[in-house]
Amino acid sequence: MHTTLLLLMFFVISILLGILLRRLLQNTAIPYSVALLLLGMLIGTMLDFEMQTPIFNEIKASFSLASQLDANLIMFIFLPALVFESAFSLEVHLFKRMLSQIALLAIPGLIICTLFTAILSMWVLPWEWTIPTALMFGAIVSATDPVAVVALLKEMCSRARLQTLLEGESLLNDGTAIVLFTLFLTLATQIKPEFNTLAVIVEFFRVVIIGVVIGAVVAGISLAFIGSLFNDSLIEIALTLVLPYVVFYLSEHVFHASGVVSVVTLALIYAGPGRTRFSPEVMEHMHHFWHTLSFLFNTLIFILVGLVISTRLGVADLANWEYLAIIFMGILIIRTVVIVGLMPILARIGIGLTKEKSIVLIWGGLRGAVSLALALIVATNESLDIQLRDQILFLTAGIVVLTIIVNGSSMRFVMAKLGLDKLPVAKQKTLAKVQVKVSDEIIKVREKLQGDTNLKAVNWPLVDSKLLSINTPYVDEQEIDTQVEYLRKLLESERQFYWNQFAKGLLSTDATQILVQAIEESLDGKPKIWPRPYIERKWQMPKWIIRSQSLPIMSTYAKSASYKQHVIIFESARGLFEASSYILNIAPSLSLEPAQLEQAMMQMKAVNDFSIETLKNFRETSPHLVKRVESYLALRILLNTERKKLQELSHEGMISEVDAEKLIEEVEFKMHESKKLNS
Repeated sequence: MHTTLLLLMFFVISILLGILLRRLLQNTAIPYSVALLLLGMLIGTMLDFEMQTPIFNEIKASFSLASQLDANLIMFIFLPALVFESAFSLEVHLFKRMLSQIALLAIPGLIICTLFTAILSMWVLPWEWTIPTALMFGAIVSATDPVAVVALLKEMCSRARLQTLLEGESLLNDGTAIVLFTLFLTLATQIKPEFNTLAVIVEFFRVVIIGVVIGAVVAGISLAFIGSLFNDSLIEIALTLVLPYVVFYLSEHVFHASGVVSVVTLALIYAGPGRTRFSPEVMEHMHHFWHTLSFLFNTLIFILVGLVISTRLGVADLANWEYLAIIFMGILIIRTVVIVGLMPILARIGIGLTKEKSIVLIWGGLRGAVSLALALIVATNESLDIQLRDQILFLTAGIVVLTIIVNGSSMRFVMAKLGLDKLPVAKQKTLAKVQVKVSDEIIKVREKLQGDTNLKAVNWPLVDSKLLSINTPYVDEQEIDTQVEYLRKLLESERQFYWNQFAKGLLSTDATQILVQAIEESLDGKPKIWPRPYIERKWQMPKWIIRSQSLPIMSTYAKSASYKQHVIIFESARGLFEASSYILNIAPSLSLEPAQLEQAMMQMKAVNDFSIETLKNFRETSPHLVKRVESYLALRILLNTERKKLQELSHEGMISEVDAEKLIEEVEFKMHESKKLNS
């Protein structure tokens, strides 16, 4: 069978096996990534069996071919997409708040781990390694792998801050490790290596900075293009698929910089300031697309890692298990020492770090496909001694297997013992309040159903036993301060309100950015609803506009900029008024204590009054501007209503999908053209 068909067979069978395995693992405590790795290793061991069935031989050939894939090919196929999906799904505001902690772990933390691991390997292994070789091995096995860590966290971690810290560290230190690996591999393959510490430091910062620049430049250019589109999901989603590979290639092969850093930069810009450039209607489809692609690629890469480990390491290599056990324990101790040593700093920067979370951080340092791919690159480098290459491949593969199986499978137990498998008590109380609200709605519907003559035979005790939402959830009634969590929940609800308004076309890009950024600034540190200094700063007319209005050449441009600034102020003030009114309405239903509600209502009332006063001044001083903006908003609301009704009629079969698509395209063209009314 042709090579291409064999690889296609591997892809199809692996995905089918992954689907079956995921179904079997539902309602079990076994992590999907661990099970996939073991499945890949099992398949690899079965490739030695001979059968006379043609279809079995073709399947065997397809998996054998996959296990021989080039390490660089593995990295280039899977790494850009998986890194992009992981970074794109991060909460950017939280990532920025924790960037100091993430950078501390990912750069100096990883460098220290690399150094200590190099010393350990030179001391433990039976023959003498050179310093560059030992440092190269240290870089390979010290970095936590984003693929393995993210796959684990998405299955079991419901704490956003802990997840962001672990995920952010794995993304950035992976880029750091690849940079260090490349530098030390170059030194290790030289006949007379000259180790220059200053040159290594300079080169490290060069590749990282260039990687950031490439990611930022491509993001800026692509967002300018995306901003000119309107609800073209095919183009917008296709760009997010292609561009991670573009920046990875440009960084790694054209500019010899860090491809991972470029991809992370691209993804964070897309998820943060670039989010409003994408068509609101496309974002939901885009997240679904990347979630599905992540599942497919994770399934393939973990099966592939298991295959590679079981097929490339023979029985003779098992004699080195003693060295593997020592180094495995060593890297756990080294990571512990580094994180404990950095705790005084980690606890005081970013959002802080508790002892319990530091234990999860230590135990969550999984190694995965990236470490194995780097080891395979070493294994195929004929400039190095064959015994050294085999040793590095075996040790790396063993560490990957042990961290994923031992650490990964026990992570749920560790988090349960530390009390991190549940939400904090303050969040539990808030969630319980929400569930009571849901329960009230369920009871109302239940009463209506009991009166339905077509539902007379319902076994209501059985139905009630299946409805967890009609029972008030238990929350430990210990004395805690829930005010912070309550204010944070109100601010997060307000932020989501702005995104919903943006998705409906009722808030412009600029107004949405101002209002969302103001919320994120209010969430920094101890959350506060009022005042909103960020909004006040953004609503000020830039001095250059005021000064330029009297200049002959600049006056036209300055007047245009002044008009745009007035439009942004009016739109954001209107959005602020609607959001504050919405929060004033829902705040009582989420309140846990009367004192909480009174304080929050006072602050939100101040926000509401501030927006009302701003709108009042606008209507008095600029009635022509108000008329233009409100006409635009009315048109947007009506066009959105028209599109939604067409979609409903299509789903109900009242009109065909083809006819509906044509009519919706006409409506969306009018929506795109309506932007000119507001510019």
